[in-house]
Amino acid sequence: MDIEDKRWATRIILPEHRAGLARQASEKRKLEKPQLDAQQIEDMEITVAESMEFGSVLAFKLYDDGFIREVIGAVHYVDHIRKEFRVKDNKGDTNLVKFADIIDVTKASSN
Repeated sequence: MDIEDKRWATRIILPEHRAGLARQASEKRKLEKPQLDAQQIEDMEITVAESMEFGSVLAFKLYDDGFIREVIGAVHYVDHIRKEFRVKDNKGDTNLVKFADIIDVTKASSN
């Protein structure tokens, strides 16, 4: 626990201040977007092409405003104009995955 957190933990504070402290803590946890090299991008393209050919499930790691989120599903369609994948997950929902947000693509484990 930081010194700032200990100082405010024992005092009564307004809800606006509590929200500000929570927002500040969230900002501290944000990550910088990793830069991908040409080889990583090519490997991801090959993984997606194999997935579309054989219908296998992929795990996409996406950069989302300082945080990493994961989308798991099969690539249903590649939209080259909008630069995004349409990924169907196991619930049947379609997720739009922008090319620019992708950090990593791997084959999903079949648990």
